Amino acid sequence: SSGINAEWPLRPGAVLGCASAFLYVNPKCHEGPAYWCSSTEVAESCQATQFCQDNIWMKKEEPKNVGNFVTCKACMWVFQKVEDYTLNDANEKKLLTWVEKVCDLIPADYTATCKSMVEDYGKEAIATLAEKVGPAMVCKVLGQCSAQTMFMSLPKTDTCKTCQTTMEELKQQNLELFSWWQNSCGDVTAPMDCVKYSETAKLLNKAILNESICEEMEMC
Repeated sequence: SSGINAEWPLRPGAVLGCASAFLYVNPKCHEGPAYWCSSTEVAESCQATQFCQDNIWMKKEEPKNVGNFVTCKACMWVFQKVEDYTLNDANEKKLLTWVEKVCDLIPADYTATCKSMVEDYGKEAIATLAEKVGPAMVCKVLGQCSAQTMFMSLPKTDTCKTCQTTMEELKQQNLELFSWWQNSCGDVTAPMDCVKYSETAKLLNKAILNESICEEMEMC
């Protein structure tokens, strides 16, 4: 009871008035505010609901960390999409073909062994990697998720506005980055390819971060 009394200066009259109301009704009610206000049920049994509301429960609910929740959930959503895209049969084959090409870049004595390992263990390695390094771990390593935000659950009424604002800001930041990239294409050896890829990146940015992105991520 000392913790509550220290934090909330209670008026003696209010305490005595409340105590007299439940005298002999609940034997434990004599323990005071720490017991009365331990739950709504106990407060009701001690006829102390109004007292608890006025003196103990008036603290505001701690603000929810909506911003971090939205960032974390968006990060996990993106990397889940990447994982789903990579691990379908068609793209898995493309990935393995690319890895085999990398084998041609290592010393010739090891090229055959490298390609053999890719053929024999490539699919298993990708599946293991996806299992061990899933979206949750990636986003945690990137600093986008904490153990707390990763398992939070907030209603859409709390997350929708923040999600929409965050996604719009991200879209604009990406657009600035891709525009800078495109403006720098004159300094590279293949400027036409550079412009083409930067323009594609702009289109993808607009397509992915569309008006319904927050609905897709189940935050609106």
